Amino acid sequence: MVSNTTTMSSLDLTPFGFTPTESKVYQVLLTSGPGTGYAVARSAGLARANAYSALEGLVSKGAARGEDAQPRVYRAEPPTAVLARITAVQGEALDQLAAALEGFGAPVSPSIVELTSVRGLLQLLTHEIGRAKRSVDLLAPADAYPLLAPALRRAASAGLAMSLYAPVKVELPFVQVEAIGEVQGWPGAALIAIMDGAGAVIAARQDGAIQGHWGSAPTFVAAAQRSSDGERWSSARKVRSVRRCPPGSTGRDS
Repeated sequence: MVSNTTTMSSLDLTPFGFTPTESKVYQVLLTSGPGTGYAVARSAGLARANAYSALEGLVSKGAARGEDAQPRVYRAEPPTAVLARITAVQGEALDQLAAALEGFGAPVSPSIVELTSVRGLLQLLTHEIGRAKRSVDLLAPADAYPLLAPALRRAASAGLAMSLYAPVKVELPFVQVEAIGEVQGWPGAALIAIMDGAGAVIAARQDGAIQGHWGSAPTFVAAAQRSSDGERWSSARKVRSVRRCPPGSTGRDS
């Protein structure tokens, strides 16, 4: 049974399709545990009808479940499950929006956009890799690759030219990811991505936070390409080329 709560930290789910009342009720379920609609209404300071409406809204959106009992008891879905559902819905919405926007013939103008969210960056990369037609160059932390794997798999299956790098060894069954060590002189874990030579991401992750930019301006893309041709990446390519030399070869031109 839900007990009364005297204080509540703010939980705002409204940017993700929930109402303010649903946000408040979900918070009550998380902090105080399962309860009937009556108990939830008392804890949240809501009219009973409003509480029941919010609870059913949470159930329909996958953020709560109602147990088959009399009276009905409501239980919050785990935050990780709710986050996964929101991410999936947001991803589908972004894909639909991208398809709709591509139907308009507006001229392309160079742009640069600041990136401050880890999740937002991963969603952007998934979208941009999925849109690529010719090539994908990517340097990313090792733990980013499992999250980007579906988009990278589609790119590999489509035959795109791909150059993938990580600080440490990463195993993907469908494409090689080369371990190059930590990128020196970068303010955190480096993330550089170039798609089709027309759009790029330059970012750094430090203490769980992201600072960086996505851009399509030619100078910005050129800077990303220049970064990808730095000494450490070049060294990695040289090592790879030597390893592929035939037995007995020195790997040097005669």
